[in-house]
Amino acid sequence: MSNTKKYILTGVTLGSIAAVAAGLIAVTNLITEKKIIQNDIDAVNKGINEIFESGVVTSEESKSGYDYVNYCYNVTYKKGESEMHGYAFRCEGSNMYGKISLIAGFDETTKSFISMYLVKNEQTYASTLVEKYVNPVNEKQKDYETDVSCGATYGAKLVRDMINDAKKAANDVWSK
Repeated sequence: MSNTKKYILTGVTLGSIAAVAAGLIAVTNLITEKKIIQNDIDAVNKGINEIFESGVVTSEESKSGYDYVNYCYNVTYKKGESEMHGYAFRCEGSNMYGKISLIAGFDETTKSFISMYLVKNEQTYASTLVEKYVNPVNEKQKDYETDVSCGATYGAKLVRDMINDAKKAANDVWSK
């Protein structure tokens, strides 16, 4: 009998601890959920402004049917005195070295890739990827398509594939 009592008491104690922990996690989620969503929105807006220099998102659309593209943002921006139009595509992907989330910008007039902004870079060689691939591509010193050898080649290939997927999505938007 005493063993049964001990097992029941142990089970009730562990169940109580689990219930309290679950309650704390739920309360923490309620407190932080809005802030996390706002931080995500701020990161996207910052990325779009980096790519389009004072770009304004005029619409947002969820995308499906692509390997990496999740969202399409219709963007209006100024280039000199002219008002220009472009698209930003939010892409997410991962490989064995970690996750990457980026925004790829495309100009509608020239139908070309402008640049990218990394929203999340959890790659093992994250700084190498940024210094030797992302920055040179954004500064037009490196071709994103062919020159992926950089010390973080798997990350660069993932970024290249994400940009190509965004390019496919841009072509689909332009063909409508």
